[in-house]
Amino acid sequence: MTVNHLSVQLRKIGTKGSLNQIRKEGLVPGVVYGGDKPNTFVQFNRKNLGKILKRSGKGTNALIELMVPGEEQETVMIRDLQWNVLTGALIHADFYRVSLSQPITAEVPLTWIGEPIGVKKGGLMQPGLRSVLVECLPAQIPERLEVAVADLNVGDKLTVADLQTPPGVKILEALEEVIVSILSARVEEEPSPPPEEKREEIKPPAAEVNGLAAK
Repeated sequence: MTVNHLSVQLRKIGTKGSLNQIRKEGLVPGVVYGGDKPNTFVQFNRKNLGKILKRSGKGTNALIELMVPGEEQETVMIRDLQWNVLTGALIHADFYRVSLSQPITAEVPLTWIGEPIGVKKGGLMQPGLRSVLVECLPAQIPERLEVAVADLNVGDKLTVADLQTPPGVKILEALEEVIVSILSARVEEEPSPPPEEKREEIKPPAAEVNGLAAK
């Protein structure tokens, strides 16, 4: 089990102005909640959390030990991250407390392994799900679930029931849910020929009888 450590400082509930000041100093405001404890308001170095997200390989499913000076360490996971839409900078983080002995739910991404036979023949691979909801202990959350698709031909599909999970990990999705299928490529239909124009019927003058013009 890999546990990451993040040093944080306590802060007071901030106004919009005070939160912006925290960000100008290169820090990110955050809140810790859950369990039987009241919410705790913290701030931390933006780069330190970025390193954890890259190093762990689990993204927001990473286990983090929050280290507060003079306080007891708390094991948390990331509940939500907010980003500046213009700069892409992290501007807020929500952490929730977890117990290593209590199961939790988490979203785990799916990774496709191999190139389907059907795709090599010109078919199209259509993902149905890109992640699945699982239940397990926090330390057992997989980084990803691999899905072998190399043997799939046109018309084949895989469902949640086909997924292989590590011991202790339970998938909460419906077993019949399609996770990937191989479709045949659409054949472009030849355009239909335009309808034949109907020639205008020329009627003889009313005075014309038996092919002879009236005199």
